[in-house]
Amino acid sequence: MDQREGYGPTPLGLGGVLRQAGGMYTARAGRLVPACMLVFIALRELLLVIVPVDRSPVTVLLLAVIIQAVIPAFVGSLLVAAALVVLAGEAQAIGPAWAALSDRRADIYRAAGWSAVLALFAAVTLGAFGVIIQPVVLGPPLVIHDMVLRGSRLDVAWTRARDMVSRDSLQLVYLLTIPAAIGILVSSAVGAFGFMWGDIPGALRAVLHFAAQGALVGAAIPLVAAVGALLYGEMASTLGGEETA
Repeated sequence: MDQREGYGPTPLGLGGVLRQAGGMYTARAGRLVPACMLVFIALRELLLVIVPVDRSPVTVLLLAVIIQAVIPAFVGSLLVAAALVVLAGEAQAIGPAWAALSDRRADIYRAAGWSAVLALFAAVTLGAFGVIIQPVVLGPPLVIHDMVLRGSRLDVAWTRARDMVSRDSLQLVYLLTIPAAIGILVSSAVGAFGFMWGDIPGALRAVLHFAAQGALVGAAIPLVAAVGALLYGEMASTLGGEETA
């Protein structure tokens, strides 16, 4: 499905955004979800290293924030960048998509670094809720889309993102609330899984819990990318940004 569907003078409503982003996700899920799930399962299992750490509560908290917020935001932003290439139909899987971004990786890494900083700020200021709504900062949104879909440099992408935000506040609301809602649903689903493992020994229960959490987050990453790609197209159309540079 072409991510440009829906661009034009009449903005999509919430229902239209969800339907079209869902269609984009469904059409490419088999090419994106398994790789994203594996990556985030591995990332979430890193939380097991905190359990035996015999350090001060501040050190343990810092490790938890880094593993739960900073690293996932950075890696998740890289996955979003690759997923955008697949969603655009320019690659068939995450690996070839990442290879296709070789000339933009330096800027993509810098953008992912900004996402990690934003995730750290959200975790410090909002606590657990800041971690839950982490999909909001992946990219960062609009910036990563402009870099991948239009080939912009990081500084140009930031400028265009500010211009888009200033011109289209409604789509910005969708861009913030839909990923946040996805994060809340994922967190709720993880909590529901936890009740199923009440009789399992502690260590194995932790492994299963983190694996389920990682799998759900990984499965959601391409959906966040699809929502962002669609809304980017809606917002960029006011700047002529639907054309590839």
